[in-house]
Amino acid sequence: MAFCRETHLEQRERLLEALESYRKGHRDAPILDQWMPTSSVEPSEESAGAMTFVLSTDDVDRHGDIISADGWLLEAYRSNPVFLWAHDHRRPPIGKAAQVWSDAHRLLGRMEFAPTAFAQEVAALYRGNYQRGISVGFKPVRYEERRDDKTGAFLGLRFLEQELLEVSAVAVPANRGALRRQSEGAEESAYSVGRFLAELRASAGVDYPRRGE
Repeated sequence: MAFCRETHLEQRERLLEALESYRKGHRDAPILDQWMPTSSVEPSEESAGAMTFVLSTDDVDRHGDIISADGWLLEAYRSNPVFLWAHDHRRPPIGKAAQVWSDAHRLLGRMEFAPTAFAQEVAALYRGNYQRGISVGFKPVRYEERRDDKTGAFLGLRFLEQELLEVSAVAVPANRGALRRQSEGAEESAYSVGRFLAELRASAGVDYPRRGE
């Protein structure tokens, strides 16, 4: 379901294999994920060091799948509200969810960034509008196939109930909705972010972590 590095067919095969593993009760079944753009971020939240994201919607994503907004199971995640970089469980979290909730059509979260060099670099990328994507990692509980009413052709999956496991900062979304709005002072923010990143790399030697390292 991640919208990069794989063809659509490879992604679909990986998804179906994961669902079969869950159906059989395998403990090592892979976590599923859906990539999203961010929601708007209010200035007051930015100054407080937190940002509000639309984590998921019930719109049809680029793979033809739907995740029901009223089907999220959040209790376990609220006990361990980790915010990761690109679904990499081997690296320390870049933050945590201060709050997570759902409304009629969306899952939302207010994310706080950790006081580490890389986490603050990622936060700066979001504030400067260089990065907008967000992603959820989840375990499917109930789902059904989506088929064309006339032809019966397979369209995708509808997840009816799913457990949220983690939230990740990502670059490329699969869902087209919930685009982040430009806030006032965006040009000034972009300049300050660029200067911040340059100074951070020069002083601390920080670089983007690469998945698999």
